[in-house]
Amino acid sequence: MRLVILVAVASAALFAATTARATPPDHFTESVDYSDSAPCTGFTNFYSGHQDVRGITTFDKQGNPVMDVVHIQGSELNWRSGTSDAYTVYFDFTFTYDYAADVSSLKGQVIRVNYPGLGVLFHDVGNIIHYPGDVDVIHGPHDAFEQGQDAYCNAFLAIAGG
Repeated sequence: MRLVILVAVASAALFAATTARATPPDHFTESVDYSDSAPCTGFTNFYSGHQDVRGITTFDKQGNPVMDVVHIQGSELNWRSGTSDAYTVYFDFTFTYDYAADVSSLKGQVIRVNYPGLGVLFHDVGNIIHYPGDVDVIHGPHDAFEQGQDAYCNAFLAIAGG
């Protein structure tokens, strides 16, 4: 869910950038605060975060967008209902979109969660490349991409059991 939020914010920033001007590259920045909750079996995962987005859109001679390169950095606090259990999610990655090929990629530390005494609870690091036709190529461990909300819920279960 949060990966969707991160990419949605990047996409919104890209849309604003592509409608701005033609030919010269368009540089943009944005800061976003967010909060929400998600259900886990038997409890609720509340979260609140901040992300800083900076990027560039390049254009061809006709003013058509060619490539977007967006860097997203931030953190998110997650806390469990009914307990004092909490952990922080960190992210620092680059989202790239090639207009001609219709290919997008995420590269870097998409998500990382460490907890004292337990080490890495879950993480998404490396590359995810999305090709037309819903074809994804994944390099590196991508717990949240593959497990979705379960990665966040299971982290709370590890904390409670650890």
